[in-house]
Amino acid sequence: MKINLLFILYFIIYSSYSQDKIEWIELDNNIEYTNNGKKIIIDLYTDWCGWCKVMDKNTFTDSEVVSLINKNFSPVKFDAEYQGNVNFNDYSFKFIKSGNKGINELAYHLTNGKLSYPMTIFLDENYKIITLLPGYHKPKFYKSVLTYIGDDYWKEMSWSDFTKVND
Repeated sequence: MKINLLFILYFIIYSSYSQDKIEWIELDNNIEYTNNGKKIIIDLYTDWCGWCKVMDKNTFTDSEVVSLINKNFSPVKFDAEYQGNVNFNDYSFKFIKSGNKGINELAYHLTNGKLSYPMTIFLDENYKIITLLPGYHKPKFYKSVLTYIGDDYWKEMSWSDFTKVND
């Protein structure tokens, strides 16, 4: 009886803990990535980006943000300055040295050359860009964006109309 109770308590605690964080996939040259038929959210960052760290600390730890991402997206983190090769959507991307640093071609490709950090990139199930969301965003606004895209409101109404109805 005690063992069953302990098992149940462990299961409840573990289940709630596992939803407390986003299970990011970090793209590197060892990853064979698949989105499993889900929309994709990519957190594009650099190691030197202060606002990227604030986004990780404040926004990506908010329980509702975590829940919405885990429910509706395949979450990916990608360092825009990653120096290895990356395979993504059946294409290979490499690092291009430029100045003191450089850029991985994947970051340039996903943003159509409009690089800024942090950058959230939303892709549909077929790896087509839905939208780019540059900059740091607080959890309240970010939850609205995740709902708009995650629940497919973007297919039927403009962002302006969505915010009028959902504010």
